[in-house]
Amino acid sequence: MTKLIDHGITNIELERAWGIDRTTTLKIKEVIKDQGIKLDQFKSVQHLRKQCYNPPDRITEQMEVLNELIDGFGIESIRIEDYWHSNYWQDVIGVYVNLGDTYILTIIYNVIDNQFEFTSWGDFYESKEQEIRLDSTDY
Repeated sequence: MTKLIDHGITNIELERAWGIDRTTTLKIKEVIKDQGIKLDQFKSVQHLRKQCYNPPDRITEQMEVLNELIDGFGIESIRIEDYWHSNYWQDVIGVYVNLGDTYILTIIYNVIDNQFEFTSWGDFYESKEQEIRLDSTDY
């Protein structure tokens, strides 16, 4: 089960921000928490799997479903120069559903802390950049 940090944002606030109903809100949380939901029921995952030679990882599939559910513009990476997470993620600190504005509420997968968050990608970037700068001064 994947952790979700909602920053105190209620279901009603999510529904208003994304123009979705309660059923969709609950489905979003089910996808994030990875509680046995079959991702291949979603058209976005079916399409993604057809495009891939090797099966995509679970986070990629979850993000595609979340993009579909909130009618986003695709999945984007958030990178920090001179930061290295792993050979897989490299300098990526998060991936998010692009909704067209830096400070609009979206869904982010936080690579560093291995959790999903409801926040804007701009706020996420600024907080993580500060954390990484503070951590790098410890050496």
